[in-house]
Amino acid sequence: MLDRVQPDVICVDNVILFPAIKRHAREKARPWVRIISCSENEIEDPDIPPHLSGCGATDRKGHAQYRRRFREVIKPIHDEFNAFLKSVGERSYPLGQFFEPSPHMNLLLYPSAVRFRRRHRLPPGQFQYLEGCVRKEPPYVIPEFKANKDRPLLYVSFGSLGAGDIDLLQRLIAAIGRMPVRALVNVGDYLDQYSSVPPNVIVDRWFPQPSVIPQVDAVIHHGGNNSFTECLYFGKPALIMPYVWDGHDNAMRVQETGHGLKLDRYGWTDDELRSRIMALLTDQKMRARLRKASKTMRSRHGPTKAASVIDALMRRRIVPGRRGARAGDRARKVMAR
Repeated sequence: MLDRVQPDVICVDNVILFPAIKRHAREKARPWVRIISCSENEIEDPDIPPHLSGCGATDRKGHAQYRRRFREVIKPIHDEFNAFLKSVGERSYPLGQFFEPSPHMNLLLYPSAVRFRRRHRLPPGQFQYLEGCVRKEPPYVIPEFKANKDRPLLYVSFGSLGAGDIDLLQRLIAAIGRMPVRALVNVGDYLDQYSSVPPNVIVDRWFPQPSVIPQVDAVIHHGGNNSFTECLYFGKPALIMPYVWDGHDNAMRVQETGHGLKLDRYGWTDDELRSRIMALLTDQKMRARLRKASKTMRSRHGPTKAASVIDALMRRRIVPGRRGARAGDRARKVMAR
């Protein structure tokens, strides 16, 4: 496909790197860009938690335990992957690694408000932060509720995959039904499973999330990248109940930086859920942090910056066989920004 299309630059967001991308970049002297849309710790550093671990930033013992166990579990798959790389003439990856940073450019969506303190600074000529890239959806009008009409409004969504956890959502809906709040709950393709819904809750198959979040007072979500960055972008406190991928990292990070709270997905009582929701609605220091994060993210339009960086990259002279590129004045100015 790459030989047929002959792209001037390749941008890839994936969990593994296809060898064909590196090969094409070398043979055609074209740059490739890695887009890191999940947590920043996909790019490892000895002073930050390992990717997918859900460890706190200072939990060094936990970091070491997780890395040991991760490498033990992943080794059979990783050996198979390295055998594949060898079969197509590519070098092996260190144990646990399935994707390398691009020598040309890497774009991180991670917002500065929750960024980790690294031992080794990522060079801006190779790594650029985008402060999130928030989706746009048509305007949404909040519907009329049958109860608690003037009470705080929650939005609950665990994404398309998490909507399949019907028992959990039914339990949440029942608990929220006994609280002095209102809630919009995304239940995905399982709407017919919700025959009894409290009058202060509205369920639907889908909501235009980027249009809903600005209008609510707090969000309950699974910690996915879109929900994580959109809550920060719109300055809304979040209760993250993770179950997969970087949700564990995002749940820990939102709590330890004071931009929200986390809660075990199943191990909670109604009182614990109520306490955390009320904390999100009343914590003024958290609100101030979120206003600051929102202001910063809104002032830097991630998609525009990404386009500028990629455009500048295409204007660089890529030398076959070398790991980098020599940038012109325009490229250097864009990277500096």
